[in-house]
Amino acid sequence: MKQIERVSIALKPNVYNTFRNLNNTVSNTLGEYVDNAVQSFIDHKKELLETDGSNYKLKVHITIDWTNRSISICDNAAGIDAQNYERAFEPAHIPLDDTGLNEFGMGMKTASVWLSNKWSVRTKALGEMVERFTEFDLGKVTAEEREELVVIEQPKMKDSHYTEIILTDLSENAPKPMQMDKIKRHLSSIYRNFLRSGEVEIFVNETLLEAPNYNILKAPFYKTPDGENILWKKEIDFEIDGYKAKGFIAILDKIQNGANGLVLMRRGRVIVGGGDERYFPSVLFGQSGSFRYRRLFGELELEGFEVSFNKNGFREEEDLYMLMEGIRDELKADEPSLLSQTDNYRQRGKEHYEKISKTIKKDLEKKSKPKQLSRQVSAVESNVNNTQYIQKNEEKIIKAEALDSCSETFQYNGKNYILKIELVTETEADSLYSVVMNPDEENTESEAAPIVCKINLAHPFFTRFDQFKKGQDYTPIVTIFKALTLAEIMAPDRGTKYASNVRILFNQGILQM
Repeated sequence: MKQIERVSIALKPNVYNTFRNLNNTVSNTLGEYVDNAVQSFIDHKKELLETDGSNYKLKVHITIDWTNRSISICDNAAGIDAQNYERAFEPAHIPLDDTGLNEFGMGMKTASVWLSNKWSVRTKALGEMVERFTEFDLGKVTAEEREELVVIEQPKMKDSHYTEIILTDLSENAPKPMQMDKIKRHLSSIYRNFLRSGEVEIFVNETLLEAPNYNILKAPFYKTPDGENILWKKEIDFEIDGYKAKGFIAILDKIQNGANGLVLMRRGRVIVGGGDERYFPSVLFGQSGSFRYRRLFGELELEGFEVSFNKNGFREEEDLYMLMEGIRDELKADEPSLLSQTDNYRQRGKEHYEKISKTIKKDLEKKSKPKQLSRQVSAVESNVNNTQYIQKNEEKIIKAEALDSCSETFQYNGKNYILKIELVTETEADSLYSVVMNPDEENTESEAAPIVCKINLAHPFFTRFDQFKKGQDYTPIVTIFKALTLAEIMAPDRGTKYASNVRILFNQGILQM
């Protein structure tokens, strides 16, 4: 076996600084390490199963430690063997086999420099008798103009196999705590096929990722509402001018934000649609906001297309659109047509809503009493005029400690925001919910403006209705509070002064009803 004492890093050292400015996302960058592990598993699956037994699974552990400002990526794939080791550290040195997920030979190097100033690789290849370790320090490489890295070898058992990459002294591109939910969601989406196979497990901070799955509409054709139920899923196997698409397009059982749109894959890995933005070619999805746009979804494996080097887009956009036109024509030719169904089918007809309307009217009339609303309005006005009382209520809920919380990021007027939903229990506060702009909390690592919406689960409103007493389905009411919070942020740009007054009046009004 060849002994490796040094490996070339090929580029002039100052070129590495340009990697830091590449347009990329945290999820796609972490995905480069997963790509390498998955490809190693695919290439050596037979040997891995022979060595570890039929229960072997590829396991990739991504651990982000903000206290020590480090990231580790560990896998039990087949390791980097001597034949590929020297190539692995040279940027743009294409692998011996470029038909897999690590086709460009850029992943590990660019990802590591993008995320950190220092990183190390410890790997043991299956079938070899040696472990190899090397370190990269961007500061030293550039200052000393190094073009080689020292490799330390030590003996190991032949059947052991692993790769451990440790990133330290993280850059500004490194993931923030508030991004964790998004990172997990994106990685789950990108590697959905591998996760569904049951042969691959990916952990992010010890959370096992699960592939997204959405229910498909099963209902009669809209023209024959009394007919048999049909599963509205169309298998796609389409080819035109050397381009191929294989997968499915279907109708969502229920409209669900983030589930609609196309996910486009190549070599089993999601290229487009792995994040929050799906692919919505107008030729297939029509206008934004239409029933077709909101309910159509699908997954397509593409062949014949080239991808960008960071694997977040296809290069031949015009040809891709042409392929979508062909798929549309195929869908339109079907009878009954999936596109026609998603345009015209309504889960609930007019008769259903008429019944709901009558029930609501009956319930409202039963509970309404003469002059009751006038007394409620008077009580609200009295409370709101007591500024000291209102201020104390606001302070109590603002200071309440969160039982649980979740965060989302969004953009408005070119500015980044973090919306944090905190669930609290403050029995002495009359406020059902409160909005805190720019709270005094550690947020030095983010340029996004923090906004906190606190929801008081101990408010009398939640003890009034059976579904809340039983702890069931809080999602609709939380959605309303999120919308009210966003409205309070956006209203001043529409000429509204003192938008928070609506919230204060609402909190007092709901208390009286």
